[in-house]
Amino acid sequence: MKNLFSFPSFYQLHSYDKRFLKRLRSRIRYYFYRLTCFAECQIFVDYLNQNPLWTPIFTQSYYRCNAVLRKYCDNRFSKRLRVQAIMDNFSIAEQVFGHNLSQVLVKKNEILLSELTDELDLYLTINKIDPFEGFFAMDIRNKQGKHLYDSAFSFITGNKLLMTSIQGPSGDNAQELVKFTTKQLHGVRPMFMLVNAYKLLAQTLDLELLGIAHKNQGKYRWNDNDRLLFNYDDFWQENGASLNAQGYWQLPLEIERKPLEDIQSKKRSMYRKRYEMLDTTAQKIRTFFIKENLNK
Repeated sequence: MKNLFSFPSFYQLHSYDKRFLKRLRSRIRYYFYRLTCFAECQIFVDYLNQNPLWTPIFTQSYYRCNAVLRKYCDNRFSKRLRVQAIMDNFSIAEQVFGHNLSQVLVKKNEILLSELTDELDLYLTINKIDPFEGFFAMDIRNKQGKHLYDSAFSFITGNKLLMTSIQGPSGDNAQELVKFTTKQLHGVRPMFMLVNAYKLLAQTLDLELLGIAHKNQGKYRWNDNDRLLFNYDDFWQENGASLNAQGYWQLPLEIERKPLEDIQSKKRSMYRKRYEMLDTTAQKIRTFFIKENLNK
């Protein structure tokens, strides 16, 4: 009989900290959330034991179980809605990815979706940055494996894909790196290229595409304006989104293109390469999932 998953203990969930007061605060919080979310923790454990495909995500990093206790994707979720959203995410993922691809993703933690250019790749991954923002992600990285832009997402009920975060490089050379990556992407800023990739993925998997509202984002705090470096509401609107009745930004799936004849002659070559990149990426994503669906 296979070992059944059980909710992690305090020591499994938290790494050791030499500071006594911090350990004490963490312990108090753990047992408080564990008590107040007892029923939700049991629902989560039962789900994983019935769907062991996804269990390694949590045994590889017990910290991810904090999403059950604290927050997941949308700050508006109650504890019951939160655990339901987590289960919906994995159920929809297995439906749209297929069991075999889901197994590969869980085992390898990443799958190459497409080579964007000779220098850049697009990956579908298990999110390693913050489980509060979702368990899946897409990222753009160079051939040396350096992450240039990351974006977490979750599937939500109604066959919808919710983008929950966009995160770029940090450090002194971050701006120069973004400029260089934009040049490699034929003038498309990497954060917008990720949105384009989501549009292509949503088209292929027949999903609606949503963006999280700024104040509902997992890292948003009303008294900490420095945690979010840009406004999500503004960003989604730049991508043609409109706010729907559920409070999510709904994005069109079409990628806007200017006719080449309307573009200045000195920029036509760049736009032609950009459109070729988008067409190639769309074809690779479609081909990838058609092949996987045949192997379901």
